[in-house]
Amino acid sequence: MKTAQLLLGAGLALLVLMLIAVPGGGRPSDLTLFFGRFHPLVVHLPIGILLMAAALEGLTRIRQWKQRYDLSVQLLLYAGAWTGILSVIAGLYLAQGGGYDPSTLAWHKRLGVLVALLAVVCYFAKVRPDWLRHLSHIQAHKVSGGAIAVMILGLALTGHFGGRLTHGSGYLTRYMPDGLRQLAGLPAKADLGKLQLADPAQATTYDALIAPVLSQRCTSCHGAVRARGGLRLDTPEHIMEGGDEGPPIVAGRPEESELITRVWLPLHADGHMPPEESPQLSVAEAELVRWWIESGASFDRLLPDAEPTPVVASILDGLGLNEIQTGIFALDTAPPDSQDIDALAGLGVSVTPLAEDEPYLQVRCIDLAACSGDTDLPEGLRKLAPNIAWLDLGRSQAGDRLLETVGTLPHLTRLHLQQTRVTDTGLSHLLELSYLEYLNLYGTAVTDSGIVRLSRLPALKSLYLWQTQVTPSGVEALQAAAPDLYINTGLSLEPVEPDTTAE
Repeated sequence: MKTAQLLLGAGLALLVLMLIAVPGGGRPSDLTLFFGRFHPLVVHLPIGILLMAAALEGLTRIRQWKQRYDLSVQLLLYAGAWTGILSVIAGLYLAQGGGYDPSTLAWHKRLGVLVALLAVVCYFAKVRPDWLRHLSHIQAHKVSGGAIAVMILGLALTGHFGGRLTHGSGYLTRYMPDGLRQLAGLPAKADLGKLQLADPAQATTYDALIAPVLSQRCTSCHGAVRARGGLRLDTPEHIMEGGDEGPPIVAGRPEESELITRVWLPLHADGHMPPEESPQLSVAEAELVRWWIESGASFDRLLPDAEPTPVVASILDGLGLNEIQTGIFALDTAPPDSQDIDALAGLGVSVTPLAEDEPYLQVRCIDLAACSGDTDLPEGLRKLAPNIAWLDLGRSQAGDRLLETVGTLPHLTRLHLQQTRVTDTGLSHLLELSYLEYLNLYGTAVTDSGIVRLSRLPALKSLYLWQTQVTPSGVEALQAAAPDLYINTGLSLEPVEPDTTAE
């Protein structure tokens, strides 16, 4: 018996030594990975053995079976402690291959060590209760029972984190009914696999699609904790800096990018990444990374501005990103009041929905004389201010006074002011329209000093200035301030005779 206790003590010392010696950086040897591969085989032994020990320990608490299974429990705890120690040591070797989520791996490792230690404690509590009497007034069987209960809880948690490492975080709950999923705060089954982005319209392609792949598949070996080959893939700066073999990507050329060539190597080929023993990129993940590099490997391009190939489009569709709402359509705007719509329509304008199932409206002036700041129109517009997206006041009596109200329509995207009485003063009221994309000032009295301020409109894409008092130098100044703005000043072309050739 003493020999068995000494051997178990030696095994515990070996475990402590391995915890100190095994973890580290560098490329693991084949021998290390060979021993690590025994972890899945060995790890199931302590699970079954310790569960059986706990079950028999529970039976010994029944009066008529008291002490009947003590010897069996001792033997099982001894075997469970040893297999637990061996399992942890093999797991330490296996972890050297990398490719595992660092946080999940850390918890799996800590809990595995805890289970092995508790198995040792439980064994000595059963075979050497006299030791406990010197250390505490608590009875040995109570210490043993409490330690076994904690050990089984640790065993369950260790298995949980081990399952997450092997199968992913959603393996256990994949087929959970929606009712239970709702109680657990999990998304419905129909939403599994879909990206949950707070604001897809403002997310970059890199942050939404590429960084998660690198984080899950690459940064355990090429991150802040461990940077094999001097390469880190956890930040854009480190990606561009590269490692010992240079940058891992060549923008626009995936076939020359080390990151792609290694991913697409056969699984057993030398240099394949991630390592064979680690979770691999799916075909969809590998294609997303390849497309991102081919598209220029931009870290700043927004997701709505990306130009996916047909294959990538199908992947995005599966991720729930087939229709990314942008601009005002990404906002949570309440639907308009029908009474306010009827009231506005009675003021000489047409009010129609901008799109089906959307809260936005397009308003067009019909009674040209009624569309001015001297009527009830400003008040009607204010009541529907959050809902008005398109406003057409062209050829009406609208002037600078009415634009005071127009400038308070927060979601206005298109504004027609052609052939109205608008001047530079009126334009100054429009400078807070952060979503305005289109502005038509054809035939108005605006000048250079008025339009140059339009560069402050962040979303403005198209500006029409035919037959205004704006000069070429004024257009030049505005274009310099807003290089991406399309400015149309009209064309002076000779009339083209119609083609009268008989067909």
